[in-house]
Amino acid sequence: MLHNNGVELPKRFEKPGTHWSRAFITWLIQDVKLLSSTRLSLDLLIRQVEVIRGTLLEATRELRYLSQTERYKHRFELLLTIPGIGQQVSMCILTEVWDVSRFPNEKAFAHYLGLVPGCHDSGPHKSNGEKTFRGNKHLGPMIIEACWIAIYKDIGLGACYAYHKQRMNPQKAIVRVARRMSNIIYSVLKNDKAYEPYQWDK
Repeated sequence: MLHNNGVELPKRFEKPGTHWSRAFITWLIQDVKLLSSTRLSLDLLIRQVEVIRGTLLEATRELRYLSQTERYKHRFELLLTIPGIGQQVSMCILTEVWDVSRFPNEKAFAHYLGLVPGCHDSGPHKSNGEKTFRGNKHLGPMIIEACWIAIYKDIGLGACYAYHKQRMNPQKAIVRVARRMSNIIYSVLKNDKAYEPYQWDK
């Protein structure tokens, strides 16, 4: 919209990370002038962003409160010891899964998350994919996203990613890391013990 109306971004907003900051919104409200005589379309978009942000803030506060209740607090803090796992991912795991003992093993848990290879069988032809289409449609993708952070924070997971990346593209390699991450999550919750990174000097 800004481009179509001949509005150029000030240099302080050239980096994508500065878009939709408070300063950016203030600039949109106070300084931007469109070609048309009305700013209704722009003002509606700004209002929509502010409503969504308000809703997200309220949801985040409720999530933080829930994480500190007696039901979730201990397991929530255990999951936070895993690199890449933050407040949102941790609470999603707990509210969706809660008790991992209902899964007989790590493989069953990974299958629930959709982090096991998919198998496509059409008569004599069989092929295996990196990720099954079955499984929890929310948790699996969230854990994969968490792994992009974890590979830079955890030596073991970073080495796992580097190893698989030598043989496949980054998207497939990170799914392999996510499978290992699911094993870690399962172990932490089942054993009721915080995650301990691998010590290379041992």
